[in-house]
Amino acid sequence: MDLSWQFFSSSLVTAFLLTLTLAQQQPPYLYHYCSETDGNFTRNSTYETNLNRLLSSFSRRTAHENGFYNFSSGQGSNIAKAIALCRGDVSSSDCFDCVNNANTELRDRCPNQIEASIWYDYCMFRYTNHSILGRAETDPAFFSWYGDNVTDVDAFNQALSSLLESLRNKASSGTSLGKFATGSTRVSPFRTIYALAQCTPDLTQNGCSFCLSRVIVYIPQCCGRKQGVRVGMLSCNIRFDIERFYNLTAADTTTTGTFSSLLCFIKSPSCIKRFLSNNYYHIHLGYCFCSISHFRLHLHYFKVEEPKAESSRA
Repeated sequence: MDLSWQFFSSSLVTAFLLTLTLAQQQPPYLYHYCSETDGNFTRNSTYETNLNRLLSSFSRRTAHENGFYNFSSGQGSNIAKAIALCRGDVSSSDCFDCVNNANTELRDRCPNQIEASIWYDYCMFRYTNHSILGRAETDPAFFSWYGDNVTDVDAFNQALSSLLESLRNKASSGTSLGKFATGSTRVSPFRTIYALAQCTPDLTQNGCSFCLSRVIVYIPQCCGRKQGVRVGMLSCNIRFDIERFYNLTAADTTTTGTFSSLLCFIKSPSCIKRFLSNNYYHIHLGYCFCSISHFRLHLHYFKVEEPKAESSRA
């Protein structure tokens, strides 16, 4: 074989392996939102200076054990505020890496928006110029679903409803150190549902419960009969699947029902098989990926409307 061809082939393999390694190191991206409500900032403005100072200072911070970051820069109308929340079962080092990556990528995706947010599998990151802490914010939001439709709909929905209500109560009763809960329930001898619920820990118990309730209400509307669903809002999120996706050694777990079972979801053949079978779902406004395989999932953005008060009649 010609030496130049051997060198070219070797270079291709090296480049592929390097790309593969980098893909494995990056947390899976889910969704981002560039808000137009608060407008854009101009180049070299006071707000941009404060935002850049805030974002650059984060890389010099140390990892937080509870996975929640809150920081600000500046004052008055030009203040820049940011929060970050990591999944409760993620290690502090993986959390820090995820937020650092989100920090950089969000500026690339929303280069001049005053308010922006981004979600990954491991973390959520957002910045704005208004007050964040203590507010249960449910807009914007996104959802994604994956897997086949369930066949035992009634039994599945009944088990899921009980599990999510239990996790909502447990997560909302958490402290300022964390509002996070995971659990599982057996639908049948051959099927288990695994779920996760989380709020930003700055919320009150009522605020967290309200946010998670909004998520639960929208699940049957957006993703009815799906085996796996994720709904993310600014202040809370819920995810469930028939394969375990969270880390048991770090997660605070609750099991409901008579039985419990454990299934390995980390790069398992069943995961690959399931995503291969759903490789051609239509994408609405974004992309989701399973690990490094880049199998497309269904993703859709929706705006949560506040309930309208009914007028009373005499």
